[in-house]
Amino acid sequence: MDKINNSFSWDSFTIKELEKKHDLTETAKRDGMGDEPKSNSEGYSVTENEIKLECDTYLEKHINGLREFFKNIEEKQNQLSGYLKQNHFEPIINRLDADFNTLANEKKIKLADYKNSYDTYQDEKHQFKKYHQISREPNSATLGTTLKAAAIIIFLLIVEVAANSSMLSGSMTGGLLEGFAVAGSVAFLNVFISAFIGFYVVKKFNHLEKAKRFFNIFLGSLYFIIIFYINLALGAYRSLAEKGLQAQITGNLSGEEIDQILKQAVTPWNVDFTFVGLILTFVGLSFAFISVVDGLVYNDSYPGYGKIGQKVNDYKDLIKKTFHDYATDVSRLFANYNKELQEKLNELLNKDLNNWDSNTNLIQKEFITYSAKINDLEEKTSHMITEYRNENKRVRKSEPPKYFDTAYKLHEDKKDPKIVFPDVAYHFMDDDNREKAKLNYSSSIDEKFKTSEIEYQNIQKKSEELQKELHEKYNV
Repeated sequence: MDKINNSFSWDSFTIKELEKKHDLTETAKRDGMGDEPKSNSEGYSVTENEIKLECDTYLEKHINGLREFFKNIEEKQNQLSGYLKQNHFEPIINRLDADFNTLANEKKIKLADYKNSYDTYQDEKHQFKKYHQISREPNSATLGTTLKAAAIIIFLLIVEVAANSSMLSGSMTGGLLEGFAVAGSVAFLNVFISAFIGFYVVKKFNHLEKAKRFFNIFLGSLYFIIIFYINLALGAYRSLAEKGLQAQITGNLSGEEIDQILKQAVTPWNVDFTFVGLILTFVGLSFAFISVVDGLVYNDSYPGYGKIGQKVNDYKDLIKKTFHDYATDVSRLFANYNKELQEKLNELLNKDLNNWDSNTNLIQKEFITYSAKINDLEEKTSHMITEYRNENKRVRKSEPPKYFDTAYKLHEDKKDPKIVFPDVAYHFMDDDNREKAKLNYSSSIDEKFKTSEIEYQNIQKKSEELQKELHEKYNV
């Protein structure tokens, strides 16, 4: 709601200009010498009527202009007065209550769904424990344990590739490149495949069902034999190559003889291992064992138990997250609406009420200005008419009309702005009444704001009670 910043502009009403325009002194002499107006005349002379017409024209022009000016102020004041009487805080509180109920219902539905799913998987976990005769809780994988298990595998792979490449490159005809290729292949078996076997095969060694347990023991044993043989053969190859290269350097063996010697690596149990060969075998088998254990313990050592526990934990985490989100969202909701209430209070008191006060003061100022202008107009018009009469009486031979003794006066209805402008007069107030009205508006606004604060606190209390109720009902 805006205030009116401009004031009404009055034109000048100048005696000298009007006297010159109507040649007042000469006209008064001429009329007086002709004994005009007649002694028995009761109405104004032509010149007096012309001066009076100047006054009336000036007055009507500015009254009409002021009516248009006051029309805008009246509209603004009607709007402001009605606006200030309204309760602008109640709609905010109603929206807060509606938004809170929407938010609370959304969280209730989520919590109910999550709790139902949690109970379902919790029952499934209990049935799983009962069927598989497990008395402990599952060691289910989390994001942290998953990253840790993956980090172990990657670390083992990098270390083994680097170590094996270094130890094999000297014994490979292709040098470092061939050593890296062989080392990478063996490391992939020792690390990735071993972790896979640990997770999908070794984990089932303690399965309750005998058929599954024995089948996976068979697969695991077969894999262990294969991985043991590959690492043993790799160590044997490294040992034979080391001895063959030494013999070739001394010239005791040809290249074909060395190739025949290296073929003995396929029967590593007949080979005398060098220290580097033993280290190569030990590193490979150690990393394979660590990878198997890593796969075994990841997401629980009993097959399928960790996955069931994960489902339970996932919904448990979702319930906790929903509680946390509820608290955060409700806190943000109340903070936003509290800010809106404060902003509306400041806007009403510091803007709208001040605009109303400014507009009311402007009406008072314009009424005072109008009275002053009208009095000045009456005085100037009376002065010119009196001047005309005095000059007329001075030169005339007959007695002047009796009405010459009555000074010119404007009608009282034209002097009082409350009568002239009845529509806007409703908003006219003197300083004391304006301050009282402003104080009443301010008190009313404060009272409505305090009522809204109580309602705001009641909704907050309802939120706290609901949060407590939800915790009691859905917390796990």
